[in-house]
Amino acid sequence: MLLAIDCGNTNTVIALFDGMAKRAHWRMATDPKRTADDHAVWLNHHLTRAGMATDQVTDIVISTVVPACLRSFEGLAEQLSAQVFVIDAARGDHGVKVKIPEPRQAGADRLANTSGAASYPLPAMVIDFGTATTFDLIDGEGAYIGGAIAPGVNLSINALHQAAARLPLIETTHWTADTPVLGATTVDAMNSGLYYGYISLVEGMITRLKAAYGHDMTVIATGGLANIFSTEINGVDHHDPDLTIRGMAMIYAQQIKETP
Repeated sequence: MLLAIDCGNTNTVIALFDGMAKRAHWRMATDPKRTADDHAVWLNHHLTRAGMATDQVTDIVISTVVPACLRSFEGLAEQLSAQVFVIDAARGDHGVKVKIPEPRQAGADRLANTSGAASYPLPAMVIDFGTATTFDLIDGEGAYIGGAIAPGVNLSINALHQAAARLPLIETTHWTADTPVLGATTVDAMNSGLYYGYISLVEGMITRLKAAYGHDMTVIATGGLANIFSTEINGVDHHDPDLTIRGMAMIYAQQIKETP
């Protein structure tokens, strides 16, 4: 089976695929200090709980935006005697079409999102709500053509709290469609500004990016924080929490198919 490892700045998502069918799915905090041994112990524990074993992992695909984490995951592959493929635009062997002036600068996560978007009518826009909020545009031929990067909502929350001594740290768990727009207290005002301000940011970017492309497109929300916003943002057509990790599995399947 294929183990897909999506290492983000804040969290790492790990999924086990049998073909293109997802068998298991886990999330852990990203920590560059973890060793291959640490990962092996963690994986063995979670596979055992799921009724599986590490010897069932024959292949590993890795996408990381944290270079310091790569070596330990490659070490895990060595321990499992698994065939490994690292999605890296700089290598140019990922099989994803990229139509930007510097194709090798495309992030691994954006390549995976582009691949995953192929499951939807094209052209498409993938909004990935993570440490940063990224907007990826995929044209009618399935090629990545660029996008935008904005601070993630938690980054905005932490920056506001750290820069203003009297402003508390806000938690997104309290945000709902019933959050008042007109805040009567400091906390209510912060919740309004952050929640609705972020919704407006994303809605504005959807409108502007569609106008820049000159054509309507399918809009898909993904990422760890997408569940907070996807139903409240005008213009989002689908919420697909597995889009990135599934895109990684699709890249790997294509890579194996094309390898002699």
